[in-house]
Amino acid sequence: MPFPKLVYTSTTFPFTPTTLPFTRGPFNFSVGWKSRLHDNLATSGLRERVVEAHDLLISFTMPALRVADDLAAWTAFMSWALDGKQFDFYPDGSVGTYYHCVSDDDAFDLTRTAPGQYSATFKFRIVPDSQAPGGPDDILGAFYGLEWML
Repeated sequence: MPFPKLVYTSTTFPFTPTTLPFTRGPFNFSVGWKSRLHDNLATSGLRERVVEAHDLLISFTMPALRVADDLAAWTAFMSWALDGKQFDFYPDGSVGTYYHCVSDDDAFDLTRTAPGQYSATFKFRIVPDSQAPGGPDDILGAFYGLEWML
């Protein structure tokens, strides 16, 4: 199974797209809905709910980011993405299906897993535009290389 990749535009001249391929596969890849809600509970017990949106979130762990290999590239990407900038996430880096995303993280925390090796968890929010998938099943189908079934 091919690995995902990220493409983001550098913030320094000449503003060229930067591709961050996944050197090793993600672990615990999951997709789900997160609703933006406002609840009002009356003293009578009735609840009024205002629904702004149902956002799609992608989360995964990269368990083996290596100092002498891909850790610098992930650090540069997260330094850029934590500012709320939009990037393209390709669930399967070998095909053209991608989604516009923003990082839903507020920190980039590394956990040591071995000498020179670290783990990090990421959460991306899919931008609700014309490129957005219909639901979690579309993203998982693309991740597992099943675009032909979608």
